[in-house]
Amino acid sequence: MTQDLGIQFHGADEQSGDVFVVETRASADMILQSHKHDHGHLSVLVSGRAEVTINGKAEIMTGYSMVVIPPNTIHEVRAITDIIWLCLWSNSVAPKDQAHDSLKLVGNYR
Repeated sequence: MTQDLGIQFHGADEQSGDVFVVETRASADMILQSHKHDHGHLSVLVSGRAEVTINGKAEIMTGYSMVVIPPNTIHEVRAITDIIWLCLWSNSVAPKDQAHDSLKLVGNYR
């Protein structure tokens, strides 16, 4: 998965219904750093295992699974194995530039 690591953005146009997806591909031990947004959103662990911490409560998730991130809630995702993590955002509620500014993927690249 190494060549595909990182954060990519899809959609946010009329064809996608003004919804965009933030796709994070991370190898084991990488972290989508702790952050929060003014809006809630749906997140999907497509594949792999991750420790997902929402408002201080950690839970181990195995893909394929979904979770709702409430508004103004600090959250973080730590990859236990290689993962694909998606966040679905409404571009009219939270423009794509807010996602660019708030999301940082850090950790060990294999």
